[in-house]
Amino acid sequence: MERRSWKFFERIESLIFIVLMLLLTLAIGGAVAALIGAMFGLSSIKNIGGSIAGLGAVGFFGWMFVTGDLGTALLGIPSRTERREQQEHESRK
Repeated sequence: MERRSWKFFERIESLIFIVLMLLLTLAIGGAVAALIGAMFGLSSIKNIGGSIAGLGAVGFFGWMFVTGDLGTALLGIPSRTERREQQEHESRK
C-alpha cells in the first residue's frame, strides 16, 4: 500500500512540474509576441503579447508559491526533507 501512495505523490509532483513549464512557456511566448509587435509597430500584437506574458508570469510565480518551496518557506511550513529528518530523529529516541 505504501508503494502505491508514493507513486501517487510522484505523479502529483510531475503534474506540478508540467503546469509550471506550461505557464513558463506561456510567459516566454507572450514576451516574444510583445517584442515582435513592438519591433514592427503592431500595437495590438504588442498589447496581446504583453497580456499573455503577464498572465503566464503571474500564473507561474503564483503556482510556484502555492506548491513549491517558496510558499512553504514563507509560511513557515517544514519541507518534506525536514519532516523526514524529524521523524527519523523521533523514531531513534
